[in-house]
Amino acid sequence: MTCPECGAADCESRFHEFLALEFTDAGYGIVHHLTVTVYMLQHSSRLTREGWLHERGLLHEFLVENKPPAFIRKQNKDLVDSGKRTFKINSRDGLPVINKTSWTKTILDVRAENTEVYCADVNAWARSVLEDAERLDLKLSFGETKLANKKYFSCHFKKAI
Repeated sequence: MTCPECGAADCESRFHEFLALEFTDAGYGIVHHLTVTVYMLQHSSRLTREGWLHERGLLHEFLVENKPPAFIRKQNKDLVDSGKRTFKINSRDGLPVINKTSWTKTILDVRAENTEVYCADVNAWARSVLEDAERLDLKLSFGETKLANKKYFSCHFKKAI
């Protein structure tokens, strides 16, 4: 069955297979942060609009700014702490945030024959999804624009302040 969100067949079972690989073999696990982030961006019904924007921002930080996952976890500790967070990440209604069903690459483009190929394919998938996602115009509400700007400025201009 073709996924209505990413356009790939049987994407969820493939995602779970990859998670199992990443948790059982450290060589595969190196790209776990990308696998989860990219899969969630392509399956926006699992996220709120703010959550989707947060994930897109994370992917940008990972790929464009070359920030490692440990740094991002420390940097965003308070931002994503459920007791302090001012936005919801997970969707409550299951409705897609974006109306995109055609992506340049999907999880089906990732080969798992060995760690080198797998990591290269996950990186290629992540880069293509970031490129596709950054082209989307989400027409943010005032509150969401405020959140996106706050996150952008706090993450990107912290040193200048």
